[in-house]
Order: sequence, then structure tokens, then C-alpha cells
Amino acid sequence: MASITKNARFLGIALCVGGVFGSVSTVNAATTLRLAHTFNPGEASYELFSKLPQLIEERTGGEVRIQVFPSEQLGSEVQLLQQASNGSVDIVVPGYSGASTLVPALEISNAPFMFQSWDEARHILEGEAYQPIFEELDEQYGLQPLAKSWYWGWRNFTFKGADVNSLEDMADLKIRVPESPAWVEMISAFGASATPIPFSEVYLALQQGTVDGQENPIPTIYARKFFEVQDQLVMSRHMLQSQVVLINSNRFNSLDSDQQEALKDIMAELADENYAMQSAREEEMLQSMKDSGLIDVVDNIDRAPFEQAAQSAYDNLTSRWGEEHFQRVLDAVESYRQQD
Repeated sequence: MASITKNARFLGIALCVGGVFGSVSTVNAATTLRLAHTFNPGEASYELFSKLPQLIEERTGGEVRIQVFPSEQLGSEVQLLQQASNGSVDIVVPGYSGASTLVPALEISNAPFMFQSWDEARHILEGEAYQPIFEELDEQYGLQPLAKSWYWGWRNFTFKGADVNSLEDMADLKIRVPESPAWVEMISAFGASATPIPFSEVYLALQQGTVDGQENPIPTIYARKFFEVQDQLVMSRHMLQSQVVLINSNRFNSLDSDQQEALKDIMAELADENYAMQSAREEEMLQSMKDSGLIDVVDNIDRAPFEQAAQSAYDNLTSRWGEEHFQRVLDAVESYRQQD
């Protein structure tokens, strides 16, 4: 009897422990991914990535969860790229210029006057022309794209104390640019002086007159209130800016095929929603800035001389990007336009 009782107790303990371990196993079955980005409240991308945790949990039945760290909580764009490469975070959303700090050819999409439309840009970024560049990113840094085209907007110039209505009016102006060769070469080609300044310091630099102007998409000019310290907005549309959603390759490969597909499908859906939101808000923001009376908007600038001048920037950047990469993208653009 004692033996039976002892065995029963042992069995009871085993069942209890098995139950506890079973529940722990169930909890541990959920994979948690860490997504970090630089967007702030009020920006479309901030809102969309806030929806992501619920979407992925619903789509995977709770098997995959996502923690979102917005507003540079875990670091700057370049710092987040390094963290994603080493696995400290799993998903990041840099601009192509930021991503080019890893693979310079990624910056080709930011070349001045490279694209004529968003459809054209998407065709190139999501097609065969850019694939070897993404493969290089994966091989060297262990990162691969979840969404290759995340629209941010056409970049335009703002100025204070300068009346810019033509390329010649750019001469000798000091223009703030990101710390990226494509921008430095472009501004130099326009006859102005490129002044790299960290993004967090741009408003103060404009306010204090450290530079005469800057260039950014309408959503950035509006959200960061640059129009409050500038008096002219020139709709040059000289560059199309987009982000790319990247995931650590080892982390992505650890997911099963259904989870991978769910993650990519959701990102594609959010990318489409982002374009609709951003393009609609661009019009609203531009009208709001016009209505403010703080800044004059020049809509009818002759872009052709700017585009012609920008060609010299390509000559100096081809060696950085790789001639093979650059020519392949140019050929793809030309092919797309011939079919259009």
C-alpha cells in the first residue's frame, strides 16, 4: 500500500510538473520580434507600425508577437541598422540613404531625378534591378527586406532670405543636407554649398541662420515645423525618398514558412496603406502651410536645368555605388519608360 501511495504521489507530482512545463512550453512557443524605428507621433508610419502587433498576432494565431520601439528610443537610424545586423533588434525601417551606410549601392534610389513617378520607383526597387544589391546586403550584414518600397515623399527645397526661382539662384547658398555623398554631390552640382547637419539639429540651424535652406519631403517639413523658420518652399521634386523594412536574416529564417508569409503579407498591406495615407496628407499639409502665411510656395519652377545639372553628380557617385549596379538600374528605368 505504501508503495502504491508513494507511486501515486510521484505520478501526481509528475503530472503537475508536466502541466506547468506544458504551459511554459506553450508560452515559449510564441516568437517575439523587436521592431525599432525613428518615426514620431503624427506621422503615418508611426500609426501604421503601432497597428502591427495586433495584426501579426491575429494573422499567426499568437505564434508571432511584435514589440515596437518608436521615435529613436533604441537609437538613430544608423545605430538601429547596426543593431539589426548584430541581432540586438529584429526589424528596422531605414531610409535608403541610411541603409547605404552598409551597402552604398542602396543609395541609387536617392539619386537626384532618378525617378519620374512612384510607380516607376516601386517597379525598380521591387524588381530584378535591385535584387543583387539586396543580396549583397544579406551576404555582408545578414539583413533582408520585408518591404522594399515604403513611400515617404518627394523632396523639395525651403529657404529663408533667398529668392530662388531658377538654378542660377542657388549659387553660393548654404544648404543643409544629410550626411550622405549623394546629397553633397547633388547640392554641389546645383552650385550651392552642401552643409551636413544631423537631422535633430536642423530646426535650430534654420532658426539661427547657420544655413540658408534645407530640403525634405512635405511631411517632414510640416511635421518638424521647418516652415516656421523658412519663408520660401520651392517644389523642385528633385528626389524621391522611401524607406525599406529590413529584418535580421537569421531571425526571419527561424520562422516557419507560414509565419514568414504572414509577416511579408502584412508589411505589403501596410506599405500600400502608407502610400495612400502619405500622398493624401502631402496635399493637406501643403495647403495648411500655404494657409499659414508663414511661407511662400513656388509651384512652377523650371526643373529641367536642375535635372541637367544633376547629371554631373552621377559621374562622381558611380564609383561609390558600383558601375555595374548603377548601369543595371539605369537600364531598368529606361526599359520601364519604353514600355509605359
